[in-house]
Amino acid sequence: MTQQNILPARVEATIAKQQYKSELLVACAQLFIVALLSILYIVAPSENTPDAPIMAAPLGLSLFAILVFLRLYFALTQQLKSWFIGLSTIAEMVVLMGTIWAYHIQFEQPAMIYLKHTALLYVFTLIALRTLRFQAIWVVFSGITAVICWLILVGYALYTAGDNSVTWDYVTYATTGQIFLRSEFDKILSIVIVTGILAVTLFRGRRILINSVSQTQATADLSLFFDTDVAKRITGDHQGVMVGQGELRHAVILFTDMRGFTIAAATMSPSELIALLGEYQHLLVPIIQQHGGNIDKFLGDGILASFGAVNPSATYAADGFKAVDAIMKAVEGWEGARKKAGLIAPGVGAGLAVGEVIFGVIGDDKRLEYTVIGDAVNLAAKLEKHNKVEQSKALSTMDALNTAINQGYKSATTEMRAQRNVSGVTVPIDLVVWI
Repeated sequence: MTQQNILPARVEATIAKQQYKSELLVACAQLFIVALLSILYIVAPSENTPDAPIMAAPLGLSLFAILVFLRLYFALTQQLKSWFIGLSTIAEMVVLMGTIWAYHIQFEQPAMIYLKHTALLYVFTLIALRTLRFQAIWVVFSGITAVICWLILVGYALYTAGDNSVTWDYVTYATTGQIFLRSEFDKILSIVIVTGILAVTLFRGRRILINSVSQTQATADLSLFFDTDVAKRITGDHQGVMVGQGELRHAVILFTDMRGFTIAAATMSPSELIALLGEYQHLLVPIIQQHGGNIDKFLGDGILASFGAVNPSATYAADGFKAVDAIMKAVEGWEGARKKAGLIAPGVGAGLAVGEVIFGVIGDDKRLEYTVIGDAVNLAAKLEKHNKVEQSKALSTMDALNTAINQGYKSATTEMRAQRNVSGVTVPIDLVVWI
């Protein structure tokens, strides 16, 4: 196996779990078939003579049920190995063929009579059940076993039949006990063809399964580095992600920053600093995501998030304001817990702005990034910095608040400050302040 064909361990593990579930499904399906055939055998008119030396159907069903329960036990106890699957596949087919063979003993007739028994059709059921495991080798293994077993049965029938037991006339075959070799050839050919078709289909299906598992795993991995919705866009883009792709959105931009982080960084060890950042991000990110927000990027101790940019939303402004309310409440509890534990307890500032933004791809062919661009992004950053001037925890604008209220937001503990001068903004603006 080349390096390119080796699957990642995580993908192999995921497929192995599916194979395990498939084996349980195979066992359940086989038990259902055994139960169904048993019921049919009980309710159907008896085909046994009173002094029959053997009852083929009950014997075959009993042996088959034992095999299924045995394999189910090995599966449930995590002991199901490839050698046992192969052995049980052979055993299942041998039991079926043995049951067919036993019919001539049950009816006390020449062996050639079993060649006409309809139980042969269950061969295709056993082969088809092997497809549930998504491994073509077991389908082929089952088909080869069936062909070999049937050849043995045909050979036995010919051996015990004596001279003049073969006919090439179908009418003679249908009305007498002679063997029509063309019919046996058709049966074997049908088994081979069905096995081949199922094996090829399963081989292709397994490749699709591997690609699907790999794609799912890739999306999960990308979600560790990108926002979940962005990761889905990257992996689900049919045309491929390219520079220059962009969409205009009405959105809310949220910028958060940790207060006193620079001072904390000077007094804390690297591990303590990273732990502090981890707590801060672990606190804020779920709140943002629970309110429909998407994380654009982490900027050291800052977080840039958007509402309605990645996915259009009719409540983007209301969602953004609700997120800030929740963040302020959560941060208050976080600060208190850290102070109680004797740890540095920096605050968190936030700036929120509403406006048109462009959500799209920037970068070059070797390094791409999804991001948001627009005046609202710049304003959110400026408002976050302006918290120091206003002595506030978070800031937004009256226009943003009005938009949020129109979308169903009910104003929380905020204060209005009119005509405030914000650095970098050319005209005074009315602010909404979280104290």
